[in-house]
Parts: sequence; C-alpha cells; structure tokens
Amino acid sequence: MGGGGEHHHADGAHGGDFRAKVWSMTGGPNCRPKHWKRNTAFAMVGIVLICIPIAMKSAELERRPHLPVRPIPSQIWCKNFGNKDY
Repeated sequence: MGGGGEHHHADGAHGGDFRAKVWSMTGGPNCRPKHWKRNTAFAMVGIVLICIPIAMKSAELERRPHLPVRPIPSQIWCKNFGNKDY
C-alpha cells in the first residue's frame, strides 16, 4: 500500500521550482503585477464614474408616499421631501 514507487515525470519536476506551475487567484509567486497601483486607480475612477450618475438618477426617482418617522440620509439630497423639521 501507499508509497507510489517510481514516478516518471518528463519535465523533471523533482527538484525544480514548483511555484511557476501553481495557479492561484492572488497571482501565486507574481502577486505584485506591473503597474498595480495605476490599474487600481483606473478601476476606482471607473467605479466612481459609473456610480455617480446612478446615485443621481436614484435621487431623482425617489418617491415616498408617507413621510418617514425619523430622519433618513436621502432627505438631504432628495428634492421632494420639503422642509419639515424632525
């Protein structure tokens, strides 16, 4: 049982650097890709540019048939609440 005996690897995997063959979501041995700061900045700018118009449209379309019992944050930027003090 068990030991496995002789394993024949054509690429000479024994004694080689196995990290070059390992895949992981974080990049394995290459976890700091080139220009990672620039790429992160591009991604963040893209997220902001997409979220701002969505938030503006959401505030424009927001309707509440009943006044809220307590203050809510969207009352600050939503135009249809009036000036009722809570």
